[in-house]
Amino acid sequence: MSLLKKQKNKNVVVLAIFSAIASVLFSFFGAPFMRALFISTKSSVFWATAVLIVGIMLVAGTTNYKISETAVYVGAIWMTLGAYSELESRGVRWVGASLISLSSGLLFALAGYFLILKNLTTTDLLAEMVEPLRIAVNKASPDNQQEPGFFIKVLPGIFVASLLAALALSFAFEAKIIKVFKIQHERVASGLRWLEFRLPDATIWIALCAALYTEFSSVRIAVLNSLFSGFSSGQVFLQYLSINLLIVLTVAFFFQGIAIIESLLRHYRLGLFTRIITYVLIILQLAPFVVFVGFVDYWADFRTLVRKKIKTT
Repeated sequence: MSLLKKQKNKNVVVLAIFSAIASVLFSFFGAPFMRALFISTKSSVFWATAVLIVGIMLVAGTTNYKISETAVYVGAIWMTLGAYSELESRGVRWVGASLISLSSGLLFALAGYFLILKNLTTTDLLAEMVEPLRIAVNKASPDNQQEPGFFIKVLPGIFVASLLAALALSFAFEAKIIKVFKIQHERVASGLRWLEFRLPDATIWIALCAALYTEFSSVRIAVLNSLFSGFSSGQVFLQYLSINLLIVLTVAFFFQGIAIIESLLRHYRLGLFTRIITYVLIILQLAPFVVFVGFVDYWADFRTLVRKKIKTT
């Protein structure tokens, strides 16, 4: 028994090291390691690892603020994964746990970046953060060039979307990581089963309202500006709020689409080669299609249709 315990402790230490390295080098792609670490050991070990790695990065960042910037982002991911797992272990359903954990990660980031900006002589940190994104987007859409100010205003949505991606990846790959490290664990009754991931019905209506508001708000703001000087400031805020919501929900629908596609691949028992080709196509070209699949699942309910078809054959 003691031998098994020693082996488990050894595996947990190795997993903690992998989690720390993956979170620093691969940002939210390291989330499955963090999730597996929380599941396989005491929460105190998870938080101690998070504090250690973020603390080391912050100390190193005293001479280079870009390291501090990365430390805050890495800390936000650890905060999001840890908060979600803590709530899940206490029986909180995944929807509530997701909202609270994403808010926790965002608040951690806001506090961290505020402290970095406060201690800097330059005020261009946000512009520098969004510059790679601005270049990539403007290059992909040369007819619709955007200024740095636009990307700064949608940065909260982009940030929350990346934290949401971390959560989704942790759901998708936690079992595989635990299997690789040969760690025994008990599944939480209130835990989310990845292949059954489905957004609440209200999400579809929020997305539709945000899309419609974003589509028509530019015309409405222009009219209000021409009639009442400065009257449309609240309208501008709602416009960017809608855009931020759409960014987050697009990522959410993408992962719902991925869960649907993965479920269908397993139901039809398609081979490894077909699965690889499918995901390569998704990465290269079919991401918008996957978002569409996740979106229309509200009406189509693809997984239920497939299960019914299998039962009747």
